[in-house]
Amino acid sequence: MLRTFLPLALGLCLSAVALAQARPPIPSVLLDHMNDLDQRCVAAGGRAGEGRFVVAQDFTGDGRLDYLLSEGDYNCVGRPGLFRQGGVGRVDIFVVDARNAARRVYSDQLIGYRVLAGKPAKVQIARQGTACGAGSNARTQCAAQLGWNGHGFGEAVAVSDPRTQPDAAPAAKAATPVTSAAAVATGSTPAPLAVPPEARPRFLAECRQTYVSRSADAARWADDQCVADWGKVTESAAATDALLAALPASAGEAVLLASLRQRLASVRWAAKPRSRELSASGRLGKLEVSVTGSPAAKTLAVNWMEVGTEPPYDLVGAMRVRGVALTEIACEEFGAGEWQRVFSGSAPGRAPFRLELAQRIAPFANSNSYYAATIDLTGRAPAPPASRSLCSNPSNLL
Repeated sequence: MLRTFLPLALGLCLSAVALAQARPPIPSVLLDHMNDLDQRCVAAGGRAGEGRFVVAQDFTGDGRLDYLLSEGDYNCVGRPGLFRQGGVGRVDIFVVDARNAARRVYSDQLIGYRVLAGKPAKVQIARQGTACGAGSNARTQCAAQLGWNGHGFGEAVAVSDPRTQPDAAPAAKAATPVTSAAAVATGSTPAPLAVPPEARPRFLAECRQTYVSRSADAARWADDQCVADWGKVTESAAATDALLAALPASAGEAVLLASLRQRLASVRWAAKPRSRELSASGRLGKLEVSVTGSPAAKTLAVNWMEVGTEPPYDLVGAMRVRGVALTEIACEEFGAGEWQRVFSGSAPGRAPFRLELAQRIAPFANSNSYYAATIDLTGRAPAPPASRSLCSNPSNLL
């Protein structure tokens, strides 16, 4: 059973019944999540009941209320345990900006958690099984205290037993027992790479120049096309930040699977990988996320597919505006709008990496379009092939 330790002194606790009366106004993304739980409960034959499953507290230290939502504590009357399968439940943390807009920065399957009073409030989590890292088995349990790094929540402090923490709130004395310390992952999360203010005008100017250099007729339409291309760059922001956050800081450094899941707090991780070949999988917006390798992650991939629409992403452009150097070392075309490319990459504060991209633009309205990117996490720079093939299709300008 997922146990929560939510002393009333910590701040605002919300229930399904009281959600509409809560202060301050609840951000729409949180309301959408709550409505989704209601719908899933009703679809399973239950009904929404009373109970605390949302905690409002300042978890980042900026003075604004953020939100922790525990699906395992949602009271679906008639279907107890619907969101707490096997004693494990999903916990999400949303941070709120000055406009009262919230974004999910942490999501994981936990056997327990608790909130500790303070400025900012602290969150301690408990996991079990392989989520505890290398050398763990199905009975292993581990705990850690989350730390805010300005971008997301990572495991800042390992906790051997939540009951022994001196700053724990009184209501936390019934904490879920934890029998082993959390595994300490090798390496640290690299600092996020920001997009400088001048990135957009520089991109538009270089984009126009490239199109016009290919064809003088492009002068009539290049500006509009480059604005559309920039839209793909901005649409790729979340995926780009995730791929770059996953990279080891130096060659030879391992990124343990448990650490990777914490680095990619914006990914909604599945309880189990969707296939045997994967060690973890989840979703990031419209993208499917997949990881290979365990206990150290070997590759991280993002994939998108829809029928009859053009791929909305440009990860290469998004990486380059963040100061990442990419050199194409291989390319293969399969026709207009379909290709595979391989890049050697170098980013500040990170080990060299290999990036593989694949794209297909649907040739017919009822055909599939796809976009996929896979990044190597071993820290080894890819060796260039003996001979390099070139892609020259203007529709795939990179």
